[in-house]
Amino acid sequence: MKGRTKSVGIGIATTVLLAALLIAAAFVPASAAESPNSVSIDDAKTVASFYVQYIPTFIANYSEWQEATVEQTTVYHNLDGKKSAYAFNVIEDAQYAGYILVSATRDNYPILEFSTGRTPNAITELTTRSETMAQERADENGLTAGEVKPLYLGATFYYAEYPLIDDRGEVVDRVVVDLTVPVIVDLDASQVDMPIDEKDLLEQQQMKRQEANALWDALEEKMKTTSLEGPASSRGLGWISGVPAYEWHCGCSPTASGMVLGYWDSHGYSNFPGETTLIEELAVAMGTEWPGNGATWPWDIADGIEEVCENHGYSNFDASNDYWMTWNEVKDEVDASKPFVISMSHGGTGSGQSQPYGDHSVTALGYSDYDEDYVFIHDTWDEQTHTIAFGNWLAAMATWVRP
Repeated sequence: MKGRTKSVGIGIATTVLLAALLIAAAFVPASAAESPNSVSIDDAKTVASFYVQYIPTFIANYSEWQEATVEQTTVYHNLDGKKSAYAFNVIEDAQYAGYILVSATRDNYPILEFSTGRTPNAITELTTRSETMAQERADENGLTAGEVKPLYLGATFYYAEYPLIDDRGEVVDRVVVDLTVPVIVDLDASQVDMPIDEKDLLEQQQMKRQEANALWDALEEKMKTTSLEGPASSRGLGWISGVPAYEWHCGCSPTASGMVLGYWDSHGYSNFPGETTLIEELAVAMGTEWPGNGATWPWDIADGIEEVCENHGYSNFDASNDYWMTWNEVKDEVDASKPFVISMSHGGTGSGQSQPYGDHSVTALGYSDYDEDYVFIHDTWDEQTHTIAFGNWLAAMATWVRP
């Protein structure tokens, strides 16, 4: 139960996600001309080549990438027609070994995704279904679906846009298909009910752009001077020892929260029950749909954690939801040996996994602070430790847990 089936764990409405994308697009001028902050394919390939060599220095699952090369395959665009990302195949011994996605603009983080799997638009089954859906929509209106344009709007937001052409050869409309479902997407922002503050979202997007530009500046400098020899431990690592790895039970949010409390159980708070009972108590306290699909509304996570703590005699625990966590907060929490929960909406693919997390909660227990910022996580899908690039999601909420 991986991918979308399992990662339905935090229950964020699709309308909210789409509204966030449409508001974010408001920053971009209507013209499809290239931005001064655009990244060329050649520069993106240089970045991809650098990271293919860097990633194996701290993620053992990617050791075969150490001698790999990259080949550019797909240019993605956003809703306004601007380039958003470049996909590169990773080639090892003349064989496909995965992909790496580099931003086509300095207004987004340099590395958007990497995986040993394949992007949705490289999977024939998904592209064939999207083409069929687009042509069916065209047929309904006496039109023809034209050549596809791949869209990348953020982690797991892989879309396919088709122009709809009339019998005079003119484009009169368009249809956009979500490749990973697939389903035709309604892009009318006026139909989207958004229960979050628009001003805060816009400010968060602007903050992200400032951080991304700073990362590009730092990356360019370090690519000139940094040797990839030597252990990753010399490159700014933070780690919390003793965080248990629980596999998915009842839902990802109670499972991830259970790992946090399981850590505190072995650090002076031994009244908590064992793994299964603890997770089930958290699921009840958070209102998780169990039995069911395991979905939890993310804003109920903190209250559920505090309720379970109080039930076991620990009224001193403070759990709080932070809807705009920063990289410095992540590092501060890890350095203070306080594991926490990250609830992602449309999260990307973690190291060693073949499918994106989507809407999913994980337990954060470490970080790597280098050219690209990575969070070490237990993701509830197995008992391994994985990494995900900080920001490789549409949005993410931290739940801090502090005794």
